[in-house]
Amino acid sequence: MRVALHWFRNDLRLADNRALAQACAGADRLAPVFVFDERLLAAASMGAPRLRFLRESLDALAEELARRGSRLFVRRGDPRVCIPALARELRAGLVSWNRDASPYARRRDAAVRSALEAEGVRVVSCKDRSVFEAGELRTREGRPYTVYTPFRRAWRRRYQEEGSAEPPPLRLPPPPRGVAAGALPTAAALGARGDERELPKAGEAAARRRLRSFLSRAAGDYAARRDFPALDATSRLSPYLRFGALSVRSCFREAREAAADSAPAARGIAKWLDELVWREFYAAILESFPHVLRGAFRPEYDRLRWNDDEAGFRAWCEGRTGFPFVDAAMRQLRDTGWMHNRARMVVASFLAKDLLIDWRRGERFFMQRLVDGDPASNDGGWQWAASTGTDAQPYFRIFNPIAQGERFDPDGAYVRRYVPELRGLRGAAVHRPWDAPRASRRDYPPPLVDHAERREQALARYREARARSGRSRRR
Repeated sequence: MRVALHWFRNDLRLADNRALAQACAGADRLAPVFVFDERLLAAASMGAPRLRFLRESLDALAEELARRGSRLFVRRGDPRVCIPALARELRAGLVSWNRDASPYARRRDAAVRSALEAEGVRVVSCKDRSVFEAGELRTREGRPYTVYTPFRRAWRRRYQEEGSAEPPPLRLPPPPRGVAAGALPTAAALGARGDERELPKAGEAAARRRLRSFLSRAAGDYAARRDFPALDATSRLSPYLRFGALSVRSCFREAREAAADSAPAARGIAKWLDELVWREFYAAILESFPHVLRGAFRPEYDRLRWNDDEAGFRAWCEGRTGFPFVDAAMRQLRDTGWMHNRARMVVASFLAKDLLIDWRRGERFFMQRLVDGDPASNDGGWQWAASTGTDAQPYFRIFNPIAQGERFDPDGAYVRRYVPELRGLRGAAVHRPWDAPRASRRDYPPPLVDHAERREQALARYREARARSGRSRRR
């Protein structure tokens, strides 16, 4: 009897799952397994919202497996021990998983592969989280792309050549007998205690419903409306892509079909697909340059001087900086575990270039709070906002938090939704509450800093870091 084991990680779905399909092909019995990795559970970046969403996603996966006559095996511990041990217990001849770009995952997977192959078990690892991995897209000189626009051109050329065909239906073999499957621990037992915020409905079916709803309803206006956080104008698919409840390939396939069916919607859909290519770009950057999780992509900016400002950092975390658009965004994160992308850019710029606080502190805080927290995308976004990353624009792009609010929340609806102290102010007046009578802004704090002054300080520090780096290279 041929027994295969598929190790679920960030691919919590049955449809269009390449490694799972490889495990099913030719197997008489299949053991789908998820390992709660103790190292990841203990990591400072593992926050309660993401842990709860993971747990609920696994519930949905287990239910779908049961509906198809299978069951989810569950283990907790070190995967380098758990996976080989389960393979021995099952007498599995094959173990499959989908690859991950993070440095820790690559080291862990190499160790698991080595242990399995030493025992004669065949290992299959597949490309799944991205349409193309870093090694598949190279410059003419054979180097990784480090700027988005040429990466996008190369990505599009290759996609036009190869496309992404609809996979055949999955034949799911029955599970092995005689081995305990284990039970899913509660979210509280995993460490997600006291978190009761409302999260998106988890699972593959919910992800597909959300994709189809977006493509039929909001995608056509995406280019025009995506930057306005008060509107429900974005896909909100990032948590599902983070945990693989939906394959990115299916997003591209279904979006292109929707664009072909509706010429008016094509422009908005094309813009949304560009955002998915950004996700591919940041994954490729992490794969090629793993040092970005420790410091700046551009080493000269590791020399930036940052303020040691605990009070300012706490005010930013709690959404009480005195800048309404920034505070609304941070409170949206607190209340929902998610933040609109325009708002993410503004609050990141504010931390790094108004408060002059190390962007890495904000990156860590986001990973602790975001349902969709992904190491590659989160780091890429933060380094973009802090001008330490791959962005081709110079360091002197600094968002004005007041002007950003007035432009992208023109009637103040977003601010009033999350900052109740300012609900007495009408229209765009919420973005300048200091101009309103004190009674109408209740106990809302004054601005923490003067934006114009801090902008000049930020520019000076970036110039100083570049100069110091230049002097160091000349020595």
